[in-house]
Amino acid sequence: MRKLTAAAVLLSGIICGLVFFLPWDTAAVTAADTAAARAAEKGVYVTVSSSAAEGFFQKSFRYGGITADFPMFRLTLSEALFRPKIAASVFSRGLKCGIETGRGSLVTLTRQPMEWKSGSALLTLSDGTVKLDDIAFAGSTSLAGSAELSARDGSLVKASLLLKTGPEIDKALEMAKSMGTFRLTKIKPGEWRIEK
Repeated sequence: MRKLTAAAVLLSGIICGLVFFLPWDTAAVTAADTAAARAAEKGVYVTVSSSAAEGFFQKSFRYGGITADFPMFRLTLSEALFRPKIAASVFSRGLKCGIETGRGSLVTLTRQPMEWKSGSALLTLSDGTVKLDDIAFAGSTSLAGSAELSARDGSLVKASLLLKTGPEIDKALEMAKSMGTFRLTKIKPGEWRIEK
């Protein structure tokens, strides 16, 4: 019993030490820099204007002024909040994190933006894949469903998404459809199903 008590005290001390003394703001900056460097290796150029850690025991990481330049489009976010789900990660086979975004836009090659006011998703990193579940973006463009990407090259592995946007974006989506990377089905002007 004494060994069990000593182990519990030691574990509590380690956890408290991490919470109180780990430089969480530095960890937030390091995470952003690491993600940007890995994205650049794949031809995606990411910039983040600010980063900070929030919360006491339940830590979250807030990033502001995010821009990501992909080969076919540019993504901008006013801010993004990442909430690691420690308990869910321990009891599953991957790292889980809730994501919330503020205003954002995606500008395609046709220069017409798809914009939203807010967004959220559940991110899971496991076995070389990046899964996004419970995707919910709302605004003049809305997106709902789930997607899975390859962690190796960022390619779309699976998708079941419903996209609603202005009909002026249909031309860009028709171009994407002709590339045949994934299945795009036009339901009506400005409304598309994305599947793979």
